[in-house]
Amino acid sequence: MKRDRIITKIYEYLQGKSGKEVNYTELLKNFANQKVDKKGKKLFNNHNKDKSHEKESILKEFLSFLEEENLITKDKKFYKIASPFYLSGKISISKKGDGFVKMQSGSEVFIPSQFTENSIHGDIVKISPLGFGKKGKLEGSVLKILKRGRTFYRLKITSLDPKYIVGKFLDMPGEECIGIIQSKSILSENLKRISIDDILIVTLKTVSHYEENQHEAIFVRFESDTKEDKDFFRILMKYDLNLFFPETVSINFPDEVNDKTVSDWSDRVDLRELYAVTIDGETAKDFDDAVSYTETEGKIKFYVHIADVSNYVEIFSDLDKEAYNRSTSVYLANRVVPMLPPELSENLCSLVAEKNRLAFTVEMEGNWEGKIISAKFYKSIIKVDKRFTYEEAEERILNGSESDWFVKLLKFTDAMRNDRKKSGRVDLNLKENSIVMGDNNSIVAIQEKSRLKSHVLIEELMLSANIKVAEFLRKKKVPALYRIHESMDEEKLETLNLFLKLYGFQHTIKNSSYKEIENALQVVSGQACEKIFNYFLLRSFMQAYYGGDAVGHWGLGFKDYCHFTSPIRRYPDLVVHRVLHSILKSEEPPYSEEEIGIMGNQCSEKERIAADAERDIVKLKTCRYLEATGIKEFKGAITGIRPQSVFVELISPPVEGVVHIKHFTNEGELVIPNDFSFVSKKYAKQFFLGQILELNLEKIDIEEIKIYLSPIIK
Repeated sequence: MKRDRIITKIYEYLQGKSGKEVNYTELLKNFANQKVDKKGKKLFNNHNKDKSHEKESILKEFLSFLEEENLITKDKKFYKIASPFYLSGKISISKKGDGFVKMQSGSEVFIPSQFTENSIHGDIVKISPLGFGKKGKLEGSVLKILKRGRTFYRLKITSLDPKYIVGKFLDMPGEECIGIIQSKSILSENLKRISIDDILIVTLKTVSHYEENQHEAIFVRFESDTKEDKDFFRILMKYDLNLFFPETVSINFPDEVNDKTVSDWSDRVDLRELYAVTIDGETAKDFDDAVSYTETEGKIKFYVHIADVSNYVEIFSDLDKEAYNRSTSVYLANRVVPMLPPELSENLCSLVAEKNRLAFTVEMEGNWEGKIISAKFYKSIIKVDKRFTYEEAEERILNGSESDWFVKLLKFTDAMRNDRKKSGRVDLNLKENSIVMGDNNSIVAIQEKSRLKSHVLIEELMLSANIKVAEFLRKKKVPALYRIHESMDEEKLETLNLFLKLYGFQHTIKNSSYKEIENALQVVSGQACEKIFNYFLLRSFMQAYYGGDAVGHWGLGFKDYCHFTSPIRRYPDLVVHRVLHSILKSEEPPYSEEEIGIMGNQCSEKERIAADAERDIVKLKTCRYLEATGIKEFKGAITGIRPQSVFVELISPPVEGVVHIKHFTNEGELVIPNDFSFVSKKYAKQFFLGQILELNLEKIDIEEIKIYLSPIIK
């Protein structure tokens, strides 16, 4: 590893100047060995010119990094140094033991394994920079663990002796970590109960005096000592999710919404006489959105009413800080970890039927060709007339006459959808699975989600509001949080074209335009490999994220896009509400560009964590479901190939399983000639993605959350 002492020296120097200003000339003199004349012009000797240039280049690169982290601010020839001045972030630990610290700007600092200082995956750590490595990435060392990544951990007991109880941590990425509990710290009645293989819930001290990867743990309880859903609480612990809100978060709001309890009541547009409905899932409690629709003299006017969360969540309040820390609600099977307290998310903010509610309304006018002609935005008062489930709305759509409110609204949203598909949208034919929960937190069934016309209706209306708000914000050039999806990497086309060739299609994708992608989807439509191609195409896309650049959403084909329609469960939507309101009121923007950038990184990361947690609970419940059914034989399609394993998707139930390579080869890894197939020397056969295998259940590993299968090769 290359370490430039110059980086460490610059960092230590700036720490000493915390809260002060530093002249760039002074930095050049101290760290690039450059002399300057009275006008600031650099003076060189031939023998030191190259070395000075190299040191100045390192200095500039490091100062640029510190600027991104908001630790220094440039003002002409001076740098203002932040107070306090230190680098910190969240560390991830690889299986090799190396660390990667995610900074607030989104950049990463590499921490070699010998400098991780016993930190654990997810810890917030204070670091010191060491220098720039071979690939230009900043490298550093951990100075201190500021905060543990989780509140609680699961510890499986491996050994007992009179002084210590030793175990290994479960649900812990990276290297295997050992937990040590001092026996004297546990009540005698609990100590007597502890046996090998028991799972204990523990907390960790931030400072440990044991060897590397050994951590001092504090006993909290036995995992088995609860009547609650163990799977649910396991996921809460793994992702450090908290059902409850801190006592510092005050929820002191009037129960009623009327002119006496709402300060800006008279400034709002009163839409309580306008027919409005909500359409949501059967078990939904947090109703973010309601819709209205009118038609007069051939003009179509439709309204998207969104819960006015900003009225209740004051910017920078304790409640706002907690909502920001969570950034999103997390839906775990039949339960939810809300972004906002239930008093707001399920009551005051939720657009429940037959109650006065505060909303932020987007009123739009359109035509039967699916074009939106105009849009305006305002705070409103609404009263939802009726709450519909998707199934109830679907019945109205299917059985209603042409004059039915729902039928006419669907006709318009279908026109919008078709128009948007022409403009560019990648529609993948992939269905999601849903789990049907029964009593005692058990799964009754695993089903493919049906995509109803009522789903499409609501989606198109919400998309319309998001587009028009984003377009308005972009034109006003005010710092705002957008939903960004960058265009597909052209290099991925080679892999997709190889797929088409291997599966016998005489078709080539020439570029990443919507037309080319749509043509390829048409070619594979209805074929046995269609689902696999859709999977591969999805993996080729860039991941959507939140940020301050109004660059649009490639996958949806929108030039302008933000999230506005779900402020009860997504923090970015609340940010957009505040920004939009400040423009309408001609007030100063609520956020700076730097703040928007930081919030974008935070919200994007929390979104990924929520997705992982939601995926894990489904996989965990699926394992329980298969255990309960006792089914041992399946059919499944190959969906993924790795050197050590093959992934399959079972046909019934539609869940993922893993086949270890030992069933295909006696060697250390599979022979993988391309991304879509592997060669089994054991059977002298080549296997392809999408190929159907007969499978036997080998084992269900609850700790790994994996279903292991063995193939029946004839």
